[in-house]
Amino acid sequence: MPEQPQETRPQIPWHFGAQLLPPLRAGAVGKVVCALVEGRPMALTLDEDSSARLWDMRDHRQAGPSLRPATTRPVWGVAYGALEQRSVAVLVGGGVCVWDLTERRQIGHAEVRPYPPDRRAGSGLRAVACTRSDGRLVAVTGGYDTTVRIWDVATAEQLGDPLCGHTDVIVSVACGVLHGRPVALTAAEDGTVRIWDLQRRQQIGRPLTGHTGPVSAVAYGLLDGRPIAVSGGADRTLRLWDLTAPHPVGTPLHGHARAVNAVALTTVAGRTVAVSGGEDVRVWDLRSRRQAGPPLFDGRDIKVVSSLACGTLHGRPVALAVYSCERVRVWDLWEHRRIGTDVPARYAARLPTSWTDPATGDVYDLTRPLVDLDGDPWDVIDYDGTEPIVCQRPVGREVTFGIADAHAQYGFDDVVTPAPRPEA
Repeated sequence: MPEQPQETRPQIPWHFGAQLLPPLRAGAVGKVVCALVEGRPMALTLDEDSSARLWDMRDHRQAGPSLRPATTRPVWGVAYGALEQRSVAVLVGGGVCVWDLTERRQIGHAEVRPYPPDRRAGSGLRAVACTRSDGRLVAVTGGYDTTVRIWDVATAEQLGDPLCGHTDVIVSVACGVLHGRPVALTAAEDGTVRIWDLQRRQQIGRPLTGHTGPVSAVAYGLLDGRPIAVSGGADRTLRLWDLTAPHPVGTPLHGHARAVNAVALTTVAGRTVAVSGGEDVRVWDLRSRRQAGPPLFDGRDIKVVSSLACGTLHGRPVALAVYSCERVRVWDLWEHRRIGTDVPARYAARLPTSWTDPATGDVYDLTRPLVDLDGDPWDVIDYDGTEPIVCQRPVGREVTFGIADAHAQYGFDDVVTPAPRPEA
């Protein structure tokens, strides 16, 4: 077996195509949002055990211990906001919890009162977004009781009665400005998007309709100075809405093969783009109404994107995507634009001839043919800086594995020299 070369770990984070590695290995993660804490760009993730984690995007490492709300109720939604000079997170589910992200302590909590008061079930909150209204930071929530609620973040108190209109569960909330007034956009399983005036506490106009099934996500932004919304749904489409009318702009955007679960808006090279998540991540130029470049995916993931957020890192726009509730991948949207459709066969300058698994010490001789237990041939097709990436012939990049995972499932014993194991 050839001598194992000395491997140098890339400086974190590093590029692998348009991807910034390593991914945030957050475990059973459900949601991700972008935050800014003490001037540092952060990712805030919500785990399925109702805890939240902060990640320093300068090195992709968790910053401090997890945040665990003082509640036994489940938590389903998370939002970031700036309260005076403090960065805060608002966590919602069976109640509303407000966390000071600098001091890492809970500073507010409220339970959700059923509405109407005699309602016995279905009052949990699913989604939340923060904005400013009447000079204070507010959180706008939606959930299982189909109502929209407004909360004073500083006191964790609900402001007034819930706003009614939706007829099914509200699953996404976004905030913005329309005609100089703060508004909220809500998307629900009733197939509609609704616009709410937060100061007058009333719905603006008629529901935005057009999706042929539940609406899973909605985002707010500006296109050529005009306020817009982009929604995605179970009908596998995205729809663009001019909020000043309001009415749909053009025909639906098609491309996803599965339901669109998440949508976010950002700007790349001066152009407003929508980033959508379904079976993969896609970028859409909203001015031309065309998909910009190829889909963003890593063949090692199960292709389900459940949450998206857009932010800025080192002056460049990035998208954070939760894949299969296991990890958050970070995509450099400027690099994605630069690469365009001219995607190389591989990103690594060269492929390693041997590799040592840092977890087990097993050594892989990559000069020998890779053959699995069924006798099927495999190829090493790339190297991401930490592990060789392999695929079975003739599948290609759509379905790939890290070589250690492939070895555990499919064999390759002929190329692996196990590390000495301690005696029992």
